[in-house]
Amino acid sequence: MVQSSPEPGILPRQSTLPLQIGRIRAASVTTANKILSYDPQPGMWAATGTAIAHAPNLTDLRKNNIDFDVDGHLATNLESSESVNKERATTLPNISPVPSTNTSSGVDKKPLNTLVQTLSHSTTNLEPPKTWKQTIITGLVAFWRFFKTPTGFLITLYGLNVVAWGAMLFSLILKAAPAMNHPDGGDADSSPRKIWIEIDSQILNALFCLTAWGLAPWRFRDLWWLCVWRFGRETQSRSSAIRRLAARNASWFRLQENYLSEHEEDGVNPVLIRRETFSGERAPPTAPWKMDFVVWMMVLNTLLQVGMAYMMWRYNRIDRPTWGSGLFIGLGCAVSMFAGLMSWWEGRKIKKIEGPKVLKDKESTEV
Repeated sequence: MVQSSPEPGILPRQSTLPLQIGRIRAASVTTANKILSYDPQPGMWAATGTAIAHAPNLTDLRKNNIDFDVDGHLATNLESSESVNKERATTLPNISPVPSTNTSSGVDKKPLNTLVQTLSHSTTNLEPPKTWKQTIITGLVAFWRFFKTPTGFLITLYGLNVVAWGAMLFSLILKAAPAMNHPDGGDADSSPRKIWIEIDSQILNALFCLTAWGLAPWRFRDLWWLCVWRFGRETQSRSSAIRRLAARNASWFRLQENYLSEHEEDGVNPVLIRRETFSGERAPPTAPWKMDFVVWMMVLNTLLQVGMAYMMWRYNRIDRPTWGSGLFIGLGCAVSMFAGLMSWWEGRKIKKIEGPKVLKDKESTEV
């Protein structure tokens, strides 16, 4: 019998298998690269600290263009602000240019265009001050806008769980629920109080593992960049590593001038490091040791959580040594809190100098 040849343009079934395997492999590599290139918040305390540092204050709440970026940080939509300023400028008197003055004291003055821009903003943003009722309503609406951002939603959901289960654990330890304090005043191992203390502790341990281990790949990636920056032999590799770290921590870290570049290098967008500011001024460079501090605190949080999980899962609630769980949970929370405090402290200084982040896209929603 003569076998019929396949129709032209149709490959045999066996020859498509290597092609499918190649596509799956390429897709998996691309997905892995995207995941490693993604920059989530390094930790819940750090995310909360930077969110508080960039949160709108009372002066911001009395304005009408409160906005937030995807990280839940205060921002200003430049396009909407310019359109509002143009409308208001038609009802205001013309402003003559400010003459430049020469100084002999050696203090640098702002450029003429910066002075005119600052004066223009101060005159075109004239508004009657909001009442306290309007300010409170604006604050509630601003929180809702913050809650709808990815980081804001996760911070709120995670924070409420930690606070709720932590408060319940604290109440049980203080024997604030008399119905559970039997028999033997709640000190017996079979008492509902002791059982719920174990349940509470395991839930909190799971919440801490979620961030400490879920963010571990990015934390150790940051540690690798930090080691390359500190101990690398090639100048180009060291510069690339610190630029990546600066872009990742742009909410609280400002890079030294000798590492800045106007062109995109090593996949780092220069806009992430040298971003346009609302005030026209730039915050001074951050002390380099603070980057070491935050990165190492995040790594230590992951390692200490390993010890915490070992104590919680290796022993039962009767045989578990009290000092073990208390030691690891105390140290794990402390190092994460220190990193959050550093991010908050440096982030608030940047916000005071540079003002809110400038947004040019239309992804945000104005309050």
